[in-house]
Amino acid sequence: MATKNNPGKFDCYENAHPDEPMFVLLGRDPCAAAVVEFWKRLRVALGQSAAEAQIEEATICAGTMREWARGLGKADQVALADVKGPF
Repeated sequence: MATKNNPGKFDCYENAHPDEPMFVLLGRDPCAAAVVEFWKRLRVALGQSAAEAQIEEATICAGTMREWARGLGKADQVALADVKGPF
């Protein structure tokens, strides 16, 4: 899993093409974990088994993001994002 101080194997900045659009989610965002989970479910539904390592990293990332946001006192918002998420 990537952090600012420890870019991971799937680092979006390193892997992005020149001028490629990207959207970065931070652990402090109470919606971030739910969005990562939704992305993961879409990739699996699309049969992206070749990206299995990336799917596993997304699972770890979502859990870590939840804990980070909860640690910042956003547990209620995290829970609401999980319940109201589009899955």
